[in-house]
Amino acid sequence: MEKMTAKQRKIAVICTVTGVVVLLVALIALIYNLVSIGTLSSRRSELEAQSEQLAAAIEANENEFEYMQSSEYIEKYAREHLNMKYEDEEVYVPD
Repeated sequence: MEKMTAKQRKIAVICTVTGVVVLLVALIALIYNLVSIGTLSSRRSELEAQSEQLAAAIEANENEFEYMQSSEYIEKYAREHLNMKYEDEEVYVPD
């Protein structure tokens, strides 16, 4: 095996150092991306839970809205808040 010249050793050192630097940069980028994926996964879980809560609230509000459009609710509201009554009824208001 031939001995390396000074120029060849210098090139070998430069290539080795460059390779190590590239590997370190790639490792740092990989770690950063793994941390980002973990953070985004956590955020996604939070947003999915919030979405479920909002969907439940929307459904509850839709049910309440449907009830408020019913004749049963309109009659109850008219009796309680507007003191309305049928012609043959008497309303007693406590003192």
